Amino acid sequence: MSQGFTPEATIGPFYPGAFLSDTPQDLWTVGPLVAHRPEGQPIVFVARFIDALEQPVPSLVVEFWQANAHGRYRHPLDESDRPLDPQFDGFARLRTGDAGTLRLQTVKPGAHPVFMEREALRLARPEPVALRRAQGDPELAEWVEGRARSGQALAERAVIMRAPHLRLTIFASGIDRLVTQVFFDDEPLNATDPVLASIPDPEVRSRLIATRRDLGAEARVEAGERGRLEYELDIVLRGGRETPFFDDWD
Repeated sequence: MSQGFTPEATIGPFYPGAFLSDTPQDLWTVGPLVAHRPEGQPIVFVARFIDALEQPVPSLVVEFWQANAHGRYRHPLDESDRPLDPQFDGFARLRTGDAGTLRLQTVKPGAHPVFMEREALRLARPEPVALRRAQGDPELAEWVEGRARSGQALAERAVIMRAPHLRLTIFASGIDRLVTQVFFDDEPLNATDPVLASIPDPEVRSRLIATRRDLGAEARVEAGERGRLEYELDIVLRGGRETPFFDDWD
């Protein structure tokens, strides 16, 4: 089966493709009294937003944008062959409370392949780290090999897998917007993700990686038979331990 690729930018493709008057805050619940759920691993992402003095920042509006469990975005620019999930849109908007925290209930996004210019990849990753040439993805491996056999070499473009991640846009009083990405500490693809690899300092890089929490036996039973996972991360808006933020004007 042919395997398409997801368009890549630091934070895009942008969602929504059309105006939404009522944006969701819980991507795991399809609707009241609706038993259907999105495909994939249910997770809760708990973020705490703090300033340089480690004080909570309330009343932030945070938009989340993510791929579904198959690594597909619900957006016209994503023309890959990976399946869409009819129960999952991948966009949510939440506001931080007085403690500067929010909780996003969603499913863990899937990894997805992207094209990347080899020169850009070399600059982002000066150390000799092997490209993840469809490792662990038989369909993608078949597609790449088919291109090579047919003479349609990828030439100056390389195939690389993006690690599962959430894309955040943060709106605050006095700030136009801040954009960043959040990764998960139990994902092996973090080691080769081009966005993480573009940050040379491991300590700074770790500021984008959410830590999986142990919910305990009682909480795991309450979460249901599918075993919800919970991740947490402090997002620091300024100061010496500021979270890495990205330009979004390309």
